[in-house]
Amino acid sequence: MTKPQAIMANLMDCLKDSAHYVDPNPPQKATDSNNKLEWGEELDPLLSGSFIKDISRHEITIAQPKTENNEKTEGLVDSRKDEDIVGSVLYAAKYGDRQYDTEENDISNEDNDNNSNKHGRTAEMPMLTAYCEPVNQTTWETKPLPTRPGPVTKASLIPVEYPHVNSCQKLQAQWPIDLPPVDIDPFLPWIHDVFPSADGKNVVFIAQNRRRCFNGQRRVRPGEKLPKGVFEHKGYTHSDYKKNYFMRPQSALFQHVPVKKITVNDNEEGNDDEPRYRLASHEDADPEGMETRMICRFKQFDSNTGKLSIVGYSLSQFEFDYDYHTYRKGYLHSATPAGYDNHMIWQSQLIFKCPIPSDYHKEVEAGNTVQDDYATLFVDVIPIRTPPRYTPPKEFFQPRHMFNGNLDHLFVADNEFGKEHVLPKIAESGRWENIPVCMPSLMTHGMVPKGEDLMALTIPPEPKLANAIDILPDAAPKIHKVIACTWAATTFRTRGNRAQVGDGKRRLQEWLEFNLLSGFDHIYVYDNSGAFTNEDSLADVIDLFSKNQVTRVDWPCKICSNRDGNEGERSSQYAAESSCRLRFGAHARWLGSFDTDEYLVPMGDFNSMGEVADKFDEDGVKVAVFKSSPSKPRFDLLDDPEKTMTNGESFTPTVTEDETFLHTYNCNWEQFPRENDLSHRRKQMYRADYVKLHYVHYSTVTVVSQMNEADTKSSGEKWTHRYQEPHAHLVDELAEATMLHTKSKVAHNTNGWKNSCKQVVASEGHCSLGFPFPKDADRSKTPKRSDGWAYNCFMNEIIETRWWPKLVDAMTKRGKVKG
Repeated sequence: MTKPQAIMANLMDCLKDSAHYVDPNPPQKATDSNNKLEWGEELDPLLSGSFIKDISRHEITIAQPKTENNEKTEGLVDSRKDEDIVGSVLYAAKYGDRQYDTEENDISNEDNDNNSNKHGRTAEMPMLTAYCEPVNQTTWETKPLPTRPGPVTKASLIPVEYPHVNSCQKLQAQWPIDLPPVDIDPFLPWIHDVFPSADGKNVVFIAQNRRRCFNGQRRVRPGEKLPKGVFEHKGYTHSDYKKNYFMRPQSALFQHVPVKKITVNDNEEGNDDEPRYRLASHEDADPEGMETRMICRFKQFDSNTGKLSIVGYSLSQFEFDYDYHTYRKGYLHSATPAGYDNHMIWQSQLIFKCPIPSDYHKEVEAGNTVQDDYATLFVDVIPIRTPPRYTPPKEFFQPRHMFNGNLDHLFVADNEFGKEHVLPKIAESGRWENIPVCMPSLMTHGMVPKGEDLMALTIPPEPKLANAIDILPDAAPKIHKVIACTWAATTFRTRGNRAQVGDGKRRLQEWLEFNLLSGFDHIYVYDNSGAFTNEDSLADVIDLFSKNQVTRVDWPCKICSNRDGNEGERSSQYAAESSCRLRFGAHARWLGSFDTDEYLVPMGDFNSMGEVADKFDEDGVKVAVFKSSPSKPRFDLLDDPEKTMTNGESFTPTVTEDETFLHTYNCNWEQFPRENDLSHRRKQMYRADYVKLHYVHYSTVTVVSQMNEADTKSSGEKWTHRYQEPHAHLVDELAEATMLHTKSKVAHNTNGWKNSCKQVVASEGHCSLGFPFPKDADRSKTPKRSDGWAYNCFMNEIIETRWWPKLVDAMTKRGKVKG
């Protein structure tokens, strides 16, 4: 088989069967080397970028984005088309990223004048700007990859300015996320958070994969002929294939690209000190350019003179190697042109960093580059624009992985890029510009004073085990043993939009109280209320607690949608978890991300989760796994069903004001220790310096999973190509700790309850209401209560006798939130 034939065969396999595991070394299929990916007229304007090129800022109406009135899809399904997309991005930039149906939504142009806002911005201050460059995917199949002529790309740039992004303390709330410039330029990273590391050496970026917002699928209708270039997979196609294909460059951002610094004599005006780069092979690349994706440019603003000066450059670094993890998980491809790769959850969160010039490390570490909540140091992020690689990751591993397996040479850098592909100047490239470099996280959120020496606050280190893994020798100072993170809101809609639940404040107060009782040192609440309203938040609940125990992070960005209804890509939640892990987990030994209906309960002889964590450290555990299944609310403790009865058939189970969720829901259908749970429900508490990517239920990437074969073996770890976590521990539910999942039951859960709850059936969902077995009862002899209700769940006696009384006492002393 010729090399072109092998490339095309591999590509077609990728398109046809990308959603399932395949053998890492399949036989290549012969095919016509002249075959090419083709598309028809419908896709051409989108893939060529012409629909963006044909739209200028002066020709487009900057109008408020159209919203769906359908309750089932409101705020999720993206119905924007072509010019509407550009207009909505520009509208959000001018008037703010989040819009609400309240009078406060009306903002006049005068109020938003760049030269007069309440935070003191002056005209010369740097403004966050996205320079959007039209993307032409039709050139991707040309080998070597054509260069982008600088003057042409510069003329095509669409600048999008963000005058509302003007506060370091409010940066997470102000950042443009819901209607981002990524919708115009998909090579821009979809940034959700940005902050400097505690040591002042790096700017850390938390971004999401915008393409996953459009991965929702629908069945191909009988007799339907899909447009040319639209892919079908096992009877399905994408609901919004246009946006999915337009967002293909997002996949490229997860893949490294090697570059080499060169000298260019172009005799043009500009910054003579600006480094220039060309695309390169691993063998030809500079050491610092071996595995990068962004050029980073740093600038300092002098408020006295109004001068903005360039102070340094660097190349971005990945938190971990995404392609290598794809290989370790046993998948053949990291990304596919067709986009049927939603199952590879590590491709959801893009985490990278820009090294800060060494002259500024101490200033950033001390917080001195922020004056009156306004940054004086800024970074520009310039993506290196190459197509996604659809070949197996092993075909382009970095030399450090020392991969010795068989290669088909399906990706050869010199053939793909050539040896003279020079990247345009920064001013000629699409980019994020003037991203503020704020203070380290503990200072920004008021946990430590500006300039505080964190080493004076550190907790004692744990004893060093004989066979311990050398995790991170330069890890940030640890000031807490165990912390918790949660993503919560005052109200939310259940999956499928079946019901709206408005008990967020009450839930949070009880949950915070319990977690502080059970030994968590600090809790970080990512308040997502602003995704739904600007009239309420969780702040008044959090204010009941000491700032040394609970920190609120205003996090109003919405989840995006990859299908109809409410079961979309939960981008806001995923980014919040990574933000908390990297901002605050850096200063803790153990971290857990939980919902406010999930209670982690110390069991056996343990009195706190701190004691449990010490036990895990002694045993060499890095990831503690907790079984979880929704418990049942005890019928006898609920409010009168008649108050919420619908047609006599169903009611909304309501916890009374004088009860707690912990007590009411202390009834699991299976006796502890449980045997029947689902792995996708389990939650984890983990060593924050060991886990490099956590995805809700899974420690997806760890220090060991990123080791090459030689390093794995030399560290005493067992090597397998398909990685399995060796340091995970399924927690003993009787002797160590357990999780009680008090998931709210809503009206549809009680359909037919008067009949189902009288039937003797041992299952989770048959009857959603709890009728607990008496202690030490014989199930076979006493299956029902005297009133006919069937026993169907078991209480946890430790919760009932030890933790519930403590919780009631603590909540009584603190009092409830007013109003």
